Amino acid sequence: MKFLVATDGSDHSLKTLEKAIELAIPLKAEITVLSVVHNVPIYVFPEGFSTEEFLLIEKKLEKKTEELLAQAEQKFKENGLKVDTIMGKGNPADFICKVAEEGDYDLVILGSRGLGGFKQLILGSVSNKVVQFVKKSVLIVK
Repeated sequence: MKFLVATDGSDHSLKTLEKAIELAIPLKAEITVLSVVHNVPIYVFPEGFSTEEFLLIEKKLEKKTEELLAQAEQKFKENGLKVDTIMGKGNPADFICKVAEEGDYDLVILGSRGLGGFKQLILGSVSNKVVQFVKKSVLIVK
């Protein structure tokens, strides 16, 4: 049994890690924890913002994601589970879908994002996109 668990450090994704551990222990599931550094277009920054400053922010986001994955990995290992990690870059929903489809996973687990209403119609959410496009079983943790 193999689980793909997506996390971004939010409250929902922390609950997701706990739920994944709860499900994985009795099944002795192998876990892959995935986190994605979202690309932030340079045009969203104020005028005069240098490329160097932009790259520094990107590096900080990558370091934070690496730390998040290391913490998640430690949680699973403390519970006797085999775990791998993947750090992606780009659109989180697209990256999760790509990894889920390319991997031999039995279950994709991720947190919900409660955007709701009009915002959700315009932006969508990572969990909604994953549910719509992944052909694997998906568990959304609230």
